Amino acid sequence: MTPDFRSALEGILRRIHRRPVRKEPTAAPAAREPGVEMERRQQWFAKLAAKTIMPLLDQVAETARKHGANATSRLAEVNGQPTAELVIVRGFLPKGARPPRLAIYATEGEPPLMIEYTGTFAHVGATGGFGAEIDFDQIYPIQLEEKILDFVDLACGAGSPLS
Repeated sequence: MTPDFRSALEGILRRIHRRPVRKEPTAAPAAREPGVEMERRQQWFAKLAAKTIMPLLDQVAETARKHGANATSRLAEVNGQPTAELVIVRGFLPKGARPPRLAIYATEGEPPLMIEYTGTFAHVGATGGFGAEIDFDQIYPIQLEEKILDFVDLACGAGSPLS
């Protein structure tokens, strides 16, 4: 130990008042059960879906149909959790291709929502043709409209080829 270190250490220890030491350990606060927290999150999501998400997706699907796309929206249970879905096909897809699908569901932690784009999208292939796309993003509810518009844009052919 250097003299400076020793004197600094002595100074710190002289300033500290003696505190009584507890002889019995205190009980740790009860940990929250992950299942209970996720159940609460899913209940919150169900209310958000009914009030905000599904009316928005229904409106998007209806508007897309007016513009010639085949579009559906639904609230379903996927992998044991409530999930809001939007599927849009504008034009055609190659045989056997999965349609562009937007899924929104509750997730643990923050931000509280997961949004995913999956399926086959025009103009994202290596030469500008069709290509598969998978994108996952945790978002806050305030970002819903922006992310839905991004999906609609991509599903309707605004992708860009891989380079």
